[in-house]
Amino acid sequence: MTQQEFDCRRDGYRMPAEWEPMAATWLGWPVLENREELWGEHYPAVCDAFALLARTIAKYQRCIVTAHTPLVETARKLCGPSVTVVPLAVEDNWVRDCGPIILSNEDKLSQVAAAFKFNAWGEKYSPYDGCARLADDIAAMAQLPVMRSSMVLEGGSFYVDGQGTLLTTESCLLHPNRNPGMTRADIEAELRRMLGVTKIIWLPGYPPEVETNGHIDGIASFIAPGKILFNAADPDMGEYYTGMQENRRALELATDARGRRFEILDLPVPRNAYNYDCPRFCDTYANYVLVNGAVISTAFDVPQDELARAVFAQAFPDRVVELLPITAISLGGGATHCSTQQHPMLGNRLQMCNLA
Repeated sequence: MTQQEFDCRRDGYRMPAEWEPMAATWLGWPVLENREELWGEHYPAVCDAFALLARTIAKYQRCIVTAHTPLVETARKLCGPSVTVVPLAVEDNWVRDCGPIILSNEDKLSQVAAAFKFNAWGEKYSPYDGCARLADDIAAMAQLPVMRSSMVLEGGSFYVDGQGTLLTTESCLLHPNRNPGMTRADIEAELRRMLGVTKIIWLPGYPPEVETNGHIDGIASFIAPGKILFNAADPDMGEYYTGMQENRRALELATDARGRRFEILDLPVPRNAYNYDCPRFCDTYANYVLVNGAVISTAFDVPQDELARAVFAQAFPDRVVELLPITAISLGGGATHCSTQQHPMLGNRLQMCNLA
């Protein structure tokens, strides 16, 4: 099977939903050099926050931190012995967006790594050569063949339900800074080929969002087949509220690949959590990550934290809710979901890989 011949569904692969069993979580490590505008004087606090996130993930499953090579020893010291830290060329911590998307074949008990092009969210940051090769680097470590696409796509720009449905936003995938030569139909065809989906749901997204042009993982996520967790802004939040209402309306009108309308569960927005002079501050609970047995998001030390905890418990009744004091990560314009990528259990070879 060559990369040009690869077709996810035809070849028996699919992208598992994020609630399915995982072998590990890949977690990025923050880099200050050439990213000073992201972290600045807060960089030590940012590293402490990432270390806490890593140790928390490791309570539930294997956590593998991808660290820019000069930072490996610092990351190992802060993360401790429960976390695996590997040296790589990556210049950013946003593994979700530049790392591989791992697909599983249930019949063959095998995996492949889907590798899309990465252009630093529309050439917003430089350099990013190490990020652009991260999918290949992780695939090599995990002993996975790579199936490559020439389309620019970030992992935080879509969700799948594991049953053929993909959720994404127009503000990101149709933005001219990603794939100016591709039409919506071209993009849909490549998503179907590479990820094995049959139904693509387009939400308007949120164009004013400065870092990602409105990634879906700050707006809505699948929590089970036919169920959506939605970032519900408050009516007094002006343009942001209007934008989220447009996304909600699109969800209410949509059906999934099996014809189901969605049950929508509202997640609150933290209020007055913006404690930094930073236009990209990611003040949302919606950018959360699932691990085996837990759901992990950010605690902003505001009254909405407890309401968010209750909503997460309702959405994931069989998981521990971990709200962590890691607001420093949000300075970079993302949070726990952006910084991680799941490695599915089915067909994985990690137990045979030397990642020391």
